[in-house]
Amino acid sequence: MALNNFNYQLTWSDFRSVSIAPDFADEYAQIHPDLTFTNFQLTRNRRALNITSVDVTIRLIPEDCWAVSAHQNADLLKHEQGHYDILAISAREFYNRLMSLSAANSDALQVRVNALFQQFQQTANDVDDRYDTLTNHSINVSVQQTWDQRIAAVKANPRGTLRDLP
Repeated sequence: MALNNFNYQLTWSDFRSVSIAPDFADEYAQIHPDLTFTNFQLTRNRRALNITSVDVTIRLIPEDCWAVSAHQNADLLKHEQGHYDILAISAREFYNRLMSLSAANSDALQVRVNALFQQFQQTANDVDDRYDTLTNHSINVSVQQTWDQRIAAVKANPRGTLRDLP
């Protein structure tokens, strides 16, 4: 099984084009990537139940992806790609940790999987918030460039984790 959509590249067709940002927004675009995990395959090794295969998939929630048409440019799309890539890095790390989980029984394993998922979801959200705050939604160009470089390096490194980001 696999980690799916890790290297997905966003295009403006992934976004619903709007003439003005929604009232709740303080930005020109919003992306909503999501993480799912399915198709677990388990084996028993002595007294432990181990995960031997799982599909971890990064997908977009289309109804939550929008961009103000007058501001759709390469820099903003790259910023939104950063949001996607932060979740992709988290998904890879989550996948790798899942593949090392074991427990005495399926109930105990499910508790461990759920706890791990919550941990990674919270960490990814924290990094994502920090990304927007520090880059000011891509307006701070020099900080955005630093994030772009770090995200690319971490994503290219199979051992790269969210902790490696600014």
